[in-house]
Amino acid sequence: MATLKTALKHLLVGPLGSLFWALLGLMILLTILPGEQVFGLMQSYLGFHSLVELTCVIVAVLATLAIFNSYRTLSTQYLCVGALLGLSAVMDSLHLFSMPGMADFFSPNTLNKAIYFWLLGRLSAISALLLLSLSHLSDQPARFSRLILMLFLAAGALALVAIFGYPQHLPELYIPEKGLTSLKIALEWGLAGISVLAGIILLRSSRLRQQRDREMLTVAAWVTALAEICFTLYGSANDEFNVLGHIYKAISYLLIFHALFLSHLRYPWQALNDARARLASQEQRWNLALAGSSTGVWDMDIGADRVFTSSHLHQMLGYRNGELPRAASAWRERLVHPDDRDRVLDTFEAHMTGKSQGWHCEYRMLDARGRWRWVQSNGQIIASEDEEGAIRVVGTTIDIQTRREQEQYLAETRKRLQTLFDTAPIGMLVIDTQGVVHQHNRMLDQLLAPHEIVIGEESIWQWVSAEDHDHVLHHWQQWQQQDATQRRESTWHRELRMTLYGHGRSKHQPLWTEWVVAALPEEHLYLLLIEDISARKQATELLIENASLYRSTFESGNAIKLLVDPENGVIVDANMAASDYYGYSLDTLKTLTMQNISLTPQAIRRERAQQTLVQHEGHFETRHRMGNGATRDVEVFVAPVVIGGRTLIYEMVHDITARKEAEQGLVLLNQRLSRDGLYRQHLNELSTHLFELNDITGVVPLLEAYLPRCFPDTSGELALRIEELDQAHCITWGSALAAQPAFEYRQRLTTTTGALGRMTLQAAPLDDEDRHRLERMTDETARILTLTLINLRLRSQLTDHAYRDALTGLYNRRYLNETLPRLLENAGDKSPVSLALLDLDHFKRLNDTWGHDAGDQVLVALGEILTQRLRATDISCRYGGEEFIVVLPGANAGIAMMRLNEVLEQFGQWSMTVGDDRIEHLTFSAGLIEAPRQGCDMSTLIELADQALYSAKHAGRGRVHQADQALPLT
Repeated sequence: MATLKTALKHLLVGPLGSLFWALLGLMILLTILPGEQVFGLMQSYLGFHSLVELTCVIVAVLATLAIFNSYRTLSTQYLCVGALLGLSAVMDSLHLFSMPGMADFFSPNTLNKAIYFWLLGRLSAISALLLLSLSHLSDQPARFSRLILMLFLAAGALALVAIFGYPQHLPELYIPEKGLTSLKIALEWGLAGISVLAGIILLRSSRLRQQRDREMLTVAAWVTALAEICFTLYGSANDEFNVLGHIYKAISYLLIFHALFLSHLRYPWQALNDARARLASQEQRWNLALAGSSTGVWDMDIGADRVFTSSHLHQMLGYRNGELPRAASAWRERLVHPDDRDRVLDTFEAHMTGKSQGWHCEYRMLDARGRWRWVQSNGQIIASEDEEGAIRVVGTTIDIQTRREQEQYLAETRKRLQTLFDTAPIGMLVIDTQGVVHQHNRMLDQLLAPHEIVIGEESIWQWVSAEDHDHVLHHWQQWQQQDATQRRESTWHRELRMTLYGHGRSKHQPLWTEWVVAALPEEHLYLLLIEDISARKQATELLIENASLYRSTFESGNAIKLLVDPENGVIVDANMAASDYYGYSLDTLKTLTMQNISLTPQAIRRERAQQTLVQHEGHFETRHRMGNGATRDVEVFVAPVVIGGRTLIYEMVHDITARKEAEQGLVLLNQRLSRDGLYRQHLNELSTHLFELNDITGVVPLLEAYLPRCFPDTSGELALRIEELDQAHCITWGSALAAQPAFEYRQRLTTTTGALGRMTLQAAPLDDEDRHRLERMTDETARILTLTLINLRLRSQLTDHAYRDALTGLYNRRYLNETLPRLLENAGDKSPVSLALLDLDHFKRLNDTWGHDAGDQVLVALGEILTQRLRATDISCRYGGEEFIVVLPGANAGIAMMRLNEVLEQFGQWSMTVGDDRIEHLTFSAGLIEAPRQGCDMSTLIELADQALYSAKHAGRGRVHQADQALPLT
């Protein structure tokens, strides 16, 4: 209410308020004074009436055009307002033609007929003002614009049918010699009340931008109310209130014209300022994105051999802005590492000669501190000429120093692992499921000398003795077929006689070896450890063969020895080494059973004892419990012995805890390194493919293919929200995400302009180091994805800037040179291509008269008309200055001529105001050519179109000529 009071006070004390007070005072004065028949002194009332009504009709039409031309996409509100003003103009015209004294219009003219048209015209105009005052309606474009216009047209047609066709059924509004009827007076007062209400609401409306426009429409509504009041007071056509009412009506229409037509001519200027503000905002976001992603942009002029770099590239290398040299030769000689220089030049030259679609290279650059930093540059030719080739290359550079350091660390770790593999004191080799050797160390060569191992061809099963071959191979295949999580033993363990002999042995001295096989993380690969146990085997055999030497052999040496009853597992005897090892006295140890010290289940121990009795020997690994409760990994060699007629199991125990820890550590280290290596390999491949993309739509398929490879044995989700994609994407791998996982890590993909997405990873890490590894992998992947998305977005923006004219927004000459040859190559009789060369008529005189700003607005207007009138598949280019080229694929010369004439007609209807002058009736001349009927060479077609253009100029301008005709097609 306070706002309304303030606005009302401002209006009533201002110039518009003074106008309203003057008109109100004049009406009151005429009410008080004696009545005069003003038109009694004139020869005809119709002259004055026709002049006023015609003025109102013209003003209503102009206001309607202002509304429909001032808004690019009309909302429902403005569409209805324009329709109502147009309907008002129609009804006022019919009111004028229906006045008595005018020629009969469809039916006999009567004052009642004219008054009905008058009331409908007033109702339409007042409804338009009331609708303009409603500011809470949506600004969205009307969804059913044609339907709305058809409804208004139907309403107008219905009113015409009622008035022209059935006047006898309508109530009388004026009775000769009696004056106005009560119905007519009531309707006029109703319209006056609506006008006052519309004016009050208009004063508070936020729909109109300028306060002066709101006040002007408010006064127009109130003056309309005064006019309606006057039309309740007159008694005849020559009455002073009839004259005053028509004058007030003309004044209100002039105010509406000023508010809706003249003020809205400012809209294109405001739209241009808004576009400039949006462009500045986009440039600011671009700079923020470059700064946030640590990406530098460079632009190379090949002809001048100069490089222009962004401030972000200076900051990345530690230089002050402008400190980097502009000469490309200085970059090659001073900034690029000498070892990388030839590779950089070769890859760049390959792109310049068309051997690659883009330039992608990793090399070292000298930073401001004098250190060499690894960077990755990606570039592409964006401008070229037929004779000189590429003339401009634009690209980006990112810092990859951290990634290179990590790759170097991985290589050094692999080297250390290879050193451990090569210097191990036992034979080590990598085999596949068929036993084929893929890699081995030097110790195996010494063990099997003089035999030479053939990598990739030789199988280990060729080394096994013939009597053991089938049996051992069967057990190996059974162990392989078991699921890794369900295997009773994590390693495959056997003692085998080999048919190859080393260390100077003869055929009478077989080589006994111990084989231990463990699965590697790589699919279908295994690590095999081979140890020479010939001496140990000989000792065992001698012990079994010579029972008389049992005691001395049993009690001597540092080996742990036990005698166990196979029936109940009771320890019958033990040596001092066993007593010292287990931490029990000999007497106590002999009272224990194997269940007290062995962690192997009793059923398995009994099964092993039976196998030993049958096979006369055996070997297995298990864990034993010490007297202090600690557990140790042991390797047990067993054989049956007969002592005093009693069959016992002789066990020789070796502590292999250290070896097990070493093996487990080696396998775990190899597993981690292999995982890291595979992750780095897949991530590098993903990074390479991502940076080679030219379109952001290709990111999702690459991520769907590579993320499961980069993160095996995990579950994850990558949610992307990218404005260039029409919808959000969610990439998942592994099993479904758990509500309460053992480990979960999330990382957001963010830039300075907003979030791009979120990456979630769930896994079961082995330890804290594995957990940190997964977190580092997730962080690095998220960073690479963020850089890639920003890089693609920047590359798309650079490409768009390169192919668009900055003033008109149309395609430029570069885009035409790249696109038109392909269209002409595919042109045929059934798929012609028409080309037109347009030139603005008298454009230089326009620039000299009204200035280049006005000329620029004319160029922009022609560009907008071309965009509106032509198809989406047609190509409109600014060829240079005031020249435009239009390419119409699939259109012959006749169709193209029709479309160009439509453009010429609309351009001739366009106008603008510069100061007190008005620029209008602009034209252009055009030359039209059709391919392939008139050729397929781009230069020849443009030259022919240019000749046709000059033919159109000489023929009088403002027309379109076809190249092979003297007169234009119509």
